[in-house]
Parts: sequence; structure tokens; C-alpha cells
Amino acid sequence: MSPAADKLSLLLRHVALPAVAPLALVALYFTPLAVVGCAERGLLALTVTAAAAVAAFGCTAMAFRARARGDDRSSWWMLSTAILALSLALLLGPLG
Repeated sequence: MSPAADKLSLLLRHVALPAVAPLALVALYFTPLAVVGCAERGLLALTVTAAAAVAAFGCTAMAFRARARGDDRSSWWMLSTAILALSLALLLGPLG
């Protein structure tokens, strides 16, 4: 794999894919109540946030494991953790 393709793969895996959770919460926030009711909207937000929290714990474990091995990709795993934790902050903060 070429270095450019490897960099693109890292960006997709560690930035674009985790960014789906915060974007889903923002999309739920701007969805009209006529489309999705209040209770369903809250349950969807909790489901997205719970899945993001589980994934963030997994990314943190992968970052610590990579750091223990001396792998330089541990910073990518911590970036994924920060992006996934953003959905928790959005739910508790401005979108809560």
C-alpha cells in the first residue's frame, strides 16, 4: 500500500468513521418533531451516545495497547477516542 493510500485509510478509519456519532446527534437535534417524536428522538440519542461510549472505551484500550508496543499509531486511536467522546459532550452539554 502506498503512503498516500495508507494515510487516507487512517483518516477514514480514525476520523471520518468516529465522526458519524456526533453528526448523528446534531442531525437528530435538527430533525423536526413531526418526523421523529420527542421520546423516540431521546431514545435514538441515548442509543447513539451509548454506542459511541462503548467504542470510545475500545479505542482507548487500543491506544494503550499500541503505546505499550511502541506503535506510533496510538495517537490515531486517541484521536478517535476524542471524536467519539464529543458525542457524550454534545448530549450532556449544548444538545442535552
